[in-house]
Amino acid sequence: MSLPTFKVLGSFDTDRIIEEVQDYFTSKEHVSLQNNKDSLYDLDYTNSVLEQYGMFNSRLMTLRQKECYTWHRDNTPRIHLPLLTNSSCLFVLEDKAFKMPAGDVYWVDTRKPHTALNGNKGFTRHHIVGMTNELF
Repeated sequence: MSLPTFKVLGSFDTDRIIEEVQDYFTSKEHVSLQNNKDSLYDLDYTNSVLEQYGMFNSRLMTLRQKECYTWHRDNTPRIHLPLLTNSSCLFVLEDKAFKMPAGDVYWVDTRKPHTALNGNKGFTRHHIVGMTNELF
């Protein structure tokens, strides 16, 4: 029996997180939100969601219009919290492409080859990605 590679774990209040983290939407590609499991900022709701899903070393990530990450593998699975996204933003895992609507919590086995892309003009995608040791 093989483990799943992509799973929806639950949901969160996108508007509440965006309200807390919008000041950290910067020109930088990534903004760290945690050092291991220690929160770096006073973000009550956001930190509670990160803790609820056992996330650590979480980052606020930005993917600008017409950008793509390199094809790579991570050392641990990741949990993704899409904040601002749309139908032209895709996550590609092995040979399958997924859309991750905002508001859902996704566990992804990123130990497998993957990338993400933003195929939009004039739209920036924002999401939170954190490491997890959980296997489902």
